[in-house]
Amino acid sequence: MRDRNVAVRYAQALLDVAIERNVVDGITESFDGIMSAVSGHQDLLIFMQSPQVRTQDKKELIESVFADRIEPAMLHFLELLLDKDRIMHLADIHEEYTTLVETHRGMQRVRVVTAVPLADDLEQKLSAKLGSLTGKRIILDKKVDPSVIGGVCVTLGDQIIDGTIATGLGRMGKVLEKSPLRSS
Repeated sequence: MRDRNVAVRYAQALLDVAIERNVVDGITESFDGIMSAVSGHQDLLIFMQSPQVRTQDKKELIESVFADRIEPAMLHFLELLLDKDRIMHLADIHEEYTTLVETHRGMQRVRVVTAVPLADDLEQKLSAKLGSLTGKRIILDKKVDPSVIGGVCVTLGDQIIDGTIATGLGRMGKVLEKSPLRSS
């Protein structure tokens, strides 16, 4: 069950601690490493989320696996999630934390959908144009979808700029449907 409010609250608290202690890079790297370990070992996540396993046993496992490898504040954060029975939100917290860090660093993630992969020069021009519009460094999340036929669809926050041929043809079809037909 996803609870975005829980994820946002915990991610913001973690970022606040990271900024206060000047360890944003270390916590970000640690969190990414933890998520990589968890995704590679589903049994670890199952163990951490199991209500049959004592919290103390979970903490001991985390300390034995991660103590020398991650930022101490991140280790404390994991233990807090265990104490508060919020470990099941770890992936959502990571997603929110990543977004908050990008915002903190003046970056903006933009989704770009094209019919074919963007050429490097077009990708750079698009990033530069979007960067000048937003005043932020742009991170492109590229997706290829042949159904758009051609053009590009850009999702920038809650704004969608759709310049695809498929959308243009759809609009044209709606206009033609409303147009009266003349008989000769």
